[in-house]
Amino acid sequence: MTTNRTLVIVAHPNLAKSRANAAWLAEIGGLDNVTIHDLYKTYPDLTIDAKREQQLLREHDTVIFQFPLHWYSVTPLLKAWFDAVLTYGFAFAFDGTVSALKGKKAWLAVTASSGLADYTAEGPAHRPLDEYLVPVSQSLEFCSLDYQGVHGFYGMMFNPSDEALALSAKEYARLIATNETPANANVARLGVVHVREAVVG
Repeated sequence: MTTNRTLVIVAHPNLAKSRANAAWLAEIGGLDNVTIHDLYKTYPDLTIDAKREQQLLREHDTVIFQFPLHWYSVTPLLKAWFDAVLTYGFAFAFDGTVSALKGKKAWLAVTASSGLADYTAEGPAHRPLDEYLVPVSQSLEFCSLDYQGVHGFYGMMFNPSDEALALSAKEYARLIATNETPANANVARLGVVHVREAVVG
């Protein structure tokens, strides 16, 4: 059986002050066959080495983009990463060339300040989180990645409990360790996590 190699691309501008993202990373830090790649630590001058990043992508089977929601989108360095790395001839082409990313899975791990209830038609955000992230998911699918959804944590502005953060972190680690994704995970199990998050947020 082939071992699944997972690349977690972390794009948090200030991990030192993070709670949820830091909790997630602490939980997955000891997992086998997982590479944690902190963009802001690797590129403090914000200049991305595209060739290095492309090689990292080649070496892994699943790619997870972990970041806090920034103006309903990705953080600035992650946007720059998309522009620099997912280039013509590597990630996509129009002449029949197969993308170097074809056959790989990708999903998102996203923290949001507002509560889960805010991301509904009746809430102030007016739509669910995954709809705001369509430009990201569409970009990944355009590059022949098999997009697998979002693992989210809501309500950071309401100072969620350590218990809620730990529960989300354990679910995150479970998904990675078992090669599951948000798209195929046990719905009831995820529902518990989301309900707990909605309570604190």
